Amino acid sequence: MKAEPEPQGRRALAAFTVELDVYSGPYEGLLSLILKHELEIFEVPLRELVSLYRSAYHAPGTQALGSGLERDADFVDSATSLVLLKGFALIPTPETEEEAGEEALAPQDLEERLVTYLKIRRGAEALGERFAKNAALYPSGHALRPRSRSLRVHPDRLAGAVRRAFLRTAEPEVGHLGPITVTVDELVGLIRTSLMRGPLSFEDLVRDMDRLRSAVAFAATLSLASEGQVNLSQDEPFGPLTLEPAE
Repeated sequence: MKAEPEPQGRRALAAFTVELDVYSGPYEGLLSLILKHELEIFEVPLRELVSLYRSAYHAPGTQALGSGLERDADFVDSATSLVLLKGFALIPTPETEEEAGEEALAPQDLEERLVTYLKIRRGAEALGERFAKNAALYPSGHALRPRSRSLRVHPDRLAGAVRRAFLRTAEPEVGHLGPITVTVDELVGLIRTSLMRGPLSFEDLVRDMDRLRSAVAFAATLSLASEGQVNLSQDEPFGPLTLEPAE
């Protein structure tokens, strides 16, 4: 394989010569043999062909010869055509002309589809490489970056936090509730009487009560449950609450 400087006015790939097991000579002559069906496309090692081109014009220390951009574009175009030609040759052909009909995929349609596939695949690979390269620049919002320095808290701030933790919390506002006319003991008696008939749901217990009596009834239910006099069951979170007498 060798590459010589290209005289002005000649084609970009005119100086590219290849040495393969099935062919030795100018690259354009190889293309001509393939197009004339004088050389089977399956006999041409396309990967080796690309390696020869890269070693001729893009190997480290290789001096660029001729119009590099135009030459590369011509080679990519011709190499892509060879790949498409080999791919089309792999498609099973119908056994009869009648089976081929209009259902057979035209070479132009196949070429367009394969070119689109190659563009999408190469774009996806480029995006994947970019995401992998920039992965460290987009940390998760649920993770904290480790800090090399240690955390220090001033003693005064720590003492103030302890004082606030032990302060008596402010009494909640209850003025909007109105006067409390029922006690927990009264609701405890009501619950015990109701449980004499068997298990019941808390919803049935407070069905005819106002909000204040319902709140006191819930406190009475928790009091009986803490003393082991009532069993509470709930099949699902926020589901119906069932009261049963303790055995």
